[in-house]
Amino acid sequence: MDRIVPAEAARNIVAFAAVVLFVVGARASVAWKNVDESHYVAGRRCSEGYLQGKVVLVSRNPGMVQRMEAIWSSFKTKQFVLLGAYDEAPKDVTFPVYASAALAGDAPATSIYVVDEMGKIRYYGKDDRAATEALVMALTDMDAPKSAGQWTMFLDYELTELPGRAYVRYLEFKKKFPKEAKEYADKFAELEKIENVKKLAELVRFAKTAKDMHEFDPKKDKMRKMTFERKVKDAILKYSFLKESEDQRVVQEAKNALADLKWTLAAL
Repeated sequence: MDRIVPAEAARNIVAFAAVVLFVVGARASVAWKNVDESHYVAGRRCSEGYLQGKVVLVSRNPGMVQRMEAIWSSFKTKQFVLLGAYDEAPKDVTFPVYASAALAGDAPATSIYVVDEMGKIRYYGKDDRAATEALVMALTDMDAPKSAGQWTMFLDYELTELPGRAYVRYLEFKKKFPKEAKEYADKFAELEKIENVKKLAELVRFAKTAKDMHEFDPKKDKMRKMTFERKVKDAILKYSFLKESEDQRVVQEAKNALADLKWTLAAL
């Protein structure tokens, strides 16, 4: 898959060539800095670990808070985090704000940049509309790859970093591209050896579905809302044991999925 860079960013591509190299090839996992309690300013709390497996839009211009709130409101139920890198922010801001938060390494010194699941920078510049377009494309590529090559690119990364998501993706990949999936049979067999990976996959799948179903009309859907709330609470209890795994990948992915479920409950 080609890296997607809007026109404004393309004009600066030479200056930021080093940043483009800061992807999976540079290190296995995507690293962030200053997303911790000592740098917390306002909004939803998260952590460097929680950003793993997410598409992240970093906003460094505090003058765009209102516009960022609109973007956050539109996409917060997806595998997405809007991260404000501001020293100060309004008390009513809802997205995570951490002073000097940034992609570790040579993060772009621009107003906005978008980083996909694997650490590839999809946009950098000042145009929030172009950043939103890049965000949508990154989410679309992650959720619905268009070719076998795209599927394997995400699968290769997730097999190393996100075993629960990799398990789910492989089963989908096998249905869509059975011939290509045969080449991953051995890797999937190794994946299945990870303790409780099937349970982790169940949690990851449920948490994603729950985020997409969190809105109800309080007047029309009272019973549906109560049933949904009970299912989410039951899932949190059912899968909490995964946080005690000896495999730290399982621990982190389980924590992230459980955090999504708790935030889904808070939004009801």
